[in-house]
Amino acid sequence: IRLLFNDYNQLLDEKGRNPRTASIMGDQARVAAFYLNDIPAAIDILEQMVNTPGMNPLVQSRAKIRLADYYLMDGKKWDATLLYSQVDKAMPEAAVGEQARYKNAMLSYFTGDFEWAQSQLDILKAATSRVISNDAIDRSVFIMDHLNLDTTSKSLSLFAQAELLIFQNQFEQAEQKMDSVNLLFPDHTLAEEILYAKAKIQRKNLNFEAARDLLEEITIKYPEGLKADNALFEWAELEELQFDRPEKAKELYEKLFLDYTNSTLAEEARKRYRRLRGD
Repeated sequence: IRLLFNDYNQLLDEKGRNPRTASIMGDQARVAAFYLNDIPAAIDILEQMVNTPGMNPLVQSRAKIRLADYYLMDGKKWDATLLYSQVDKAMPEAAVGEQARYKNAMLSYFTGDFEWAQSQLDILKAATSRVISNDAIDRSVFIMDHLNLDTTSKSLSLFAQAELLIFQNQFEQAEQKMDSVNLLFPDHTLAEEILYAKAKIQRKNLNFEAARDLLEEITIKYPEGLKADNALFEWAELEELQFDRPEKAKELYEKLFLDYTNSTLAEEARKRYRRLRGD
């Protein structure tokens, strides 16, 4: 991977760092961030990219969102929110602007400003991007449910901090934070969310069997929970793509669109079921 990174440098030295090589710079930054775990290098590359004269505004906005993500991964929350806000202001009607607005709302959530985050998410429910709209609905319902159930926001604050640690790829610290929620608030309604977050960590670490076990546990323990349909879909996806068990995947996709007809994942589950059936 280090050799690949150096190959990018050689190519960019030959071709120049300009609007025509923007996608190459973006790819190199991704290699640095996610494969070399070198966030400062990724930040440096994207800072050069967004400051390159003549950059296409849409390409530049997308790069700014990635750069803001890397700032947040590096603990620079203020720099991240400034960039998200720049993209939101520059392209308020475009999908990239809605994405920046959603990420800014999530940053508020991570830092414990739940009411402000929810107010922004409620606006994004009407987003033109279906993905952003669905994510905003899910997160808004999540915040509302757990704030209404708690006399304080302590448990939700701890869980939000754990989610930020997952975003920053600090998995051990994230699990410790979630375990503290279970310890301080036994049998809390966040127990389902904690299982789901731990499954996400296992997937990121490529521990697919452990992830499958956690997702299955959610569907058994919390069939009426907020994450039941997500867990079922991701379990089916693992069976299909990682374990090569199409019949099991088909069974789970079918269960999802039959038992969770109002789920935002039901339509996609139906498509995948039909494909596996050979339609």
